Amino acid sequence: FDTATSILAGVEAMHMIKKEQIDLRDQSVQNQKEFIHQLFGLTA
Repeated sequence: FDTATSILAGVEAMHMIKKEQIDLRDQSVQNQKEFIHQLFGLTA
């Protein structure tokens, strides 16, 4: 159940980015990478 929840949250986040509901254009590539890692819980 936890895996499915994580996957759906990630899919929803990516849809939000694709629909430009989250503006990442003014951020550096490094900041964008850190944002994605935080979304998916990849950073401590």
